[in-house]
Amino acid sequence: MYESTFDGIRFIEGQPARAKILGPIRVRIGGVMSSAQLKNLDDVKRVMAKRARELGANTIINFKYGQKSVGFFSSLFQRDDVNWYGEGQAATL
Repeated sequence: MYESTFDGIRFIEGQPARAKILGPIRVRIGGVMSSAQLKNLDDVKRVMAKRARELGANTIINFKYGQKSVGFFSSLFQRDDVNWYGEGQAATL
């Protein structure tokens, strides 16, 4: 399992056996008001870490992230045609 720490929250790309799950976290960055090209993985982790702390978590497990195309029609109304996403489960370890 790959693990990193950002803003005091552990991000684990897997599920440790002793994790106590507190709830899901999903983030999407991009859209009409912002450009995803100016964003990066740190921006995704920053938002996810804030949400994890709000739930009382110190870890995000099953962490997945990447970029997704918004599709042709959506791209007509946005400054960018790619959004960053992140998802996982807030947990305590």
